Amino acid sequence: MHNNMVYGLTKGQASPTSQIDFNTPLQVDGVFLEPFNPLTVAIALDASFVARAFSGDRKQTIEILKAAIKHKGYSLVDIFQPCVSFNKVNTRNWFKEHTYYLEDDHDPSNRNLAFQRAIETGEYPLGIFYTNCNKRTFEENLSVYYDKKTPLFQRKVDMQKIRNLVETKR
Repeated sequence: MHNNMVYGLTKGQASPTSQIDFNTPLQVDGVFLEPFNPLTVAIALDASFVARAFSGDRKQTIEILKAAIKHKGYSLVDIFQPCVSFNKVNTRNWFKEHTYYLEDDHDPSNRNLAFQRAIETGEYPLGIFYTNCNKRTFEENLSVYYDKKTPLFQRKVDMQKIRNLVETKR
């Protein structure tokens, strides 16, 4: 998820992640709603990989993205990135001053701790918040994959079976 806390491609309106009191040409009195936090939602729904990175830290962002890609299952990476055109508050320097990396001893398997860390504001933690390596993937939960692991698009289609199925539904 690319998160610059503003809708930069549509002339700078507030986005769901804009901070309270953020002023825009349309929100002249400032944003008054609590910002949407994608990490807390993902952790609450038990997404199996949840992380946050800052685009200004190229090396760390690459490592987080590699881990997300290698993870078996759903991965959400919230990437903070400045919008140099329409967000003059959350600049590159602002992100550098208001972020820090989770400690090396952070336990990403601890869902409650991950949630607590994800709700932090003022200074925002970066890194891998939560992983659940025991969660079955979407495909593993579908009965069509129980006996056969071949992806559906690679399977030979039995048109007569499909016709019979359609007829039973009429």
